[in-house]
This record gives sequence, C-alpha cells and structure tokens, in this order.
Amino acid sequence: MNPLISDSRFPYDSTMLTWKDVLEVEETQDRRKFGIMCPDIAIYRQGRALILDIPGEEFRVLSSGFTNGGYMESPQAVMNISGIGGKAEYSCMLGGLEEFDRSVEAYVKKLGYEPDRCVCMTTAANMDNAILTEVVSSDGIRVSTVITGGIRHNGGRAGDPTTYDEAAHVGNEKSGTIIILMSIDADLSESSMLASLTMATEAKSCVVQELQARSLYTPDIATGSGTDQVAVISHKGSDVMVETLLRDSPLAVAISECVSKGLRLALAKQSGMDVELQSDVMTVLSRYNLVQDSIREEMRFSASMDELMAALEDVRRDKYLASMAMGVLHIQDDIRNGRVSEDEGLCAAKTICRSAVLDGSLSPLEDLRFESSEDIVELVSYVSALKLIRRVEERRGH
Repeated sequence: MNPLISDSRFPYDSTMLTWKDVLEVEETQDRRKFGIMCPDIAIYRQGRALILDIPGEEFRVLSSGFTNGGYMESPQAVMNISGIGGKAEYSCMLGGLEEFDRSVEAYVKKLGYEPDRCVCMTTAANMDNAILTEVVSSDGIRVSTVITGGIRHNGGRAGDPTTYDEAAHVGNEKSGTIIILMSIDADLSESSMLASLTMATEAKSCVVQELQARSLYTPDIATGSGTDQVAVISHKGSDVMVETLLRDSPLAVAISECVSKGLRLALAKQSGMDVELQSDVMTVLSRYNLVQDSIREEMRFSASMDELMAALEDVRRDKYLASMAMGVLHIQDDIRNGRVSEDEGLCAAKTICRSAVLDGSLSPLEDLRFESSEDIVELVSYVSALKLIRRVEERRGH
C-alpha cells in the first residue's frame, strides 16, 4: 500500500466510505498464535495484522517502516498490517501521510497496543500468506524471518523513472510490497543492525532478479517494489555480541539464506510468482510488452481461436523456447545498457532466432519479414507469431 498525499484530480467526497467507518465495525477479537521467532518472540494473527509481540525490554528494532520507522528501543510490538482495501483505503490515501499514520495508530490501539511503542509496516498482501523461516548460522546464531511478498503489480528497479512525488502532492499508486520482519538472537551494534538490514535488502533483490520479475516502469528486471520495508530486531539480552557484520561472515550468510528461502515461498504463496511461472514464455516476453494480442497482430493466422489458444498453451510450457527468449531479450538489455551496438546485437539475435528457434526453415515471404525487423523487440514479436503458427500446424499433423 502506498500512502499518497492529497491529489486535486480526485477531490474528497464527504459521502465516501472512510477508514473510520470500517474501523468502527471491524472485528479484531480473532487473536491466534501464528508461530514463534527467535528468541521466543510470539507471532499472532489478529484482524488484518501479523504481530510480533516483543517479550520484554531487552530488544531494539531498526526499520524502514512507514509508521514509527527508524530506530526504537524496547518496542512493544512490530507489526505487518494488510490495508483495508477499496474506497475506505482510498479515503485514507487522499488524506495524506498524516491521515495514513492516524489510521494505522487507531488500528494498533484497537488491537490492544500502544501506538507510539509499535513499529508498523503496511501492505496489500494478506497476512495468512506470510512465511516464517529460521536459519542457524554456522557459528550458532539464530536468524528468523516472517515475510509477505507480492510485486507483480508494483515491481520496479532502482533508478526507474519517478512515479511518486511527495513534494508535488501527486502519485501513481500500485499495490505490491515485500515486507521482511527479521529477528536475530544476538546483541547487534547499531552499525551491525544497519548492515543486517542492508544484507536482507540485497538478498531480496537477488531473489527478485533470479526470478526475473519485471519492472512495471521500464523493460528492466526489477530489484523490488516501490514500497518494500524491512525491520531488524536485535536481542540486547543475548550473550552473543556482534560489533561488525562482514559480508562473508556466518551471520551474513544465514541472513541471506533465511531471506531468500522465505521470500521465494512468500512470492509463490501470495501471487503465484515462482520459477514455473517465470519460465512461461509469455511471462518472459511481457517484459517488453509482447503479449498475446500484439503477437497475434503480426500476421493473419489461418487458424481458429481454439487452435491458436491450444498452440499457445504448448508454447508456454516449452522451457527451451523460454530460454531462447530470455537470451535474445538479454541482448536487447545489453544494447540498451551500451554493452553492444544495436547492429551487432540485432545480427546476433537474428542468428539465434533463425537457427535455434525456427530451425532455419523460412518461406521467401517469411524471410523477407524476418530480415526487415529493425530491432530485437520487433524481431521477437514476429518470430513468436511464426512459432505459434508452426505449433498449430504440428497439432494438425502437417
């Protein structure tokens, strides 16, 4: 959920259902145990929240949370809260960041906690899709994470064009957030807490890139979403003290492993984003806005819609084609990033598509259109159409 400053394009309607209306009738008496994190931090599900109930004063937290983010000594709880959704959530966004904070604080109070002692993250994900993971480092330090994740509608890459301008009071809200709540059973220095948060963020970006999740703002591979948040909880009462966290230390490895394992499961559970989906040819092509309709427009297929859709399902399951598509589109990435020239990249892409994808078999007309492709995206779109009609013919037994 992305809290927006008031936008004059959408004036507030006094008759609109508000977050206060929802909060007044919302049931929050369904408190139940979800699990436990190290060291003995109970996790509860209550209402729309996932609550890390901090057991005592010997803890501190560093976070990028929207509400009470930053550094806090002796927090009462760290929470991940699902947004209300619909018009009520929109009314909160129209009120700006202060109204957003008021809505979170009121909800925390209704849950039975003190708002000024709680660190709160917010997301569109459902808390029932949270994944709890624990890893023990090779030198015996326990690391726990509880993660919610969904970036199919808000994936972005560091450096993408701006779509949210707080100063200008305008924004373009898209749901999708990765929230990582991490507890480490060690007394971390402040610098080690920051290094842990950084390591968790890097591990998150590695997972997103390994899945080749697309940015919604450019053709690039995403590194996360625009509203990702991380919290690191340190146990001051631990006998183990970590003054410095090096990248190759056992604890850093454990943090990376814990985040990676949990995030992969969370993305799959919340939005179906897993290796299987990301290996779908159409998912690969969508990064450059190559979709079913645009591919079908490449030619006037001598096939019925039923034949085309059946052939498309065959193509989607073809991992070889997916690998070829990834490879060719990575050439386009290299052109865009200046690693190869456009002529060199297009020549390489045509060689791959002609020999490896189409087996060199082109009619004179197909060859003319193939060679007339002026860039890789145009080439891949036409080759995809050719591959689709060949699959139709194969299914007919030709």
